[in-house]
Amino acid sequence: MKIDLRFAVRGRARFLSHLECVDVLVAACRRAGLEIALSHGLRPKPVISLALARAVGVESEDELATIELVDEHDPRDVAVQLAAALPRGIEVRSVARSAGTARAAASRFRVELTAPVETVRAAAGRYAELREAPVERRAPRRSKTVDVKASAPTVDVVDGGFEVEIAALDEGSARPEEVARALAECAGAPLTVVRVVRLELRVARPVRVGAAHGETA
Repeated sequence: MKIDLRFAVRGRARFLSHLECVDVLVAACRRAGLEIALSHGLRPKPVISLALARAVGVESEDELATIELVDEHDPRDVAVQLAAALPRGIEVRSVARSAGTARAAASRFRVELTAPVETVRAAAGRYAELREAPVERRAPRRSKTVDVKASAPTVDVVDGGFEVEIAALDEGSARPEEVARALAECAGAPLTVVRVVRLELRVARPVRVGAAHGETA
């Protein structure tokens, strides 16, 4: 059976990399007595996938892992078993029978800043009027320019910072910190990011072959 595990990543667990997070989930399943199915081929691997990689240092209230188990289990029992086996900082939110491979559609983030709310609100107003918001994405070997407006057209000002929904585009999406940099350009003043939290991960499911119009898996 395949299950969808929704979980949160908080505190020091936010420093786990994408692959380390997968390893933690695999280890937790073993401690909980849940046997994960293995892939076929010369080097079989546990069949587990995360819908969307989480950047190191980013907390999350909504992560999604799809795991294929060898045996049938009651999802409610799986939730209890995993909750007891996962390390501090990773918390089970729900377990359900999987409806099919999930593809990330968008993420909503809260970005906390060291800036007065009036400054952030003024910057958000200017950002909304822009057609494009190019930001340089820096990397050790090379850099490139990213238009953050393409995947994050609007921002919502909240106490302590802003919230933004970033679409998962095939050609690449903006990062929350890049949206903050674009706002800083609009403000004409530095907006230092102190915390980033993924609040929600929205996913799309493939349409079943032969499904009625509008019906998804």
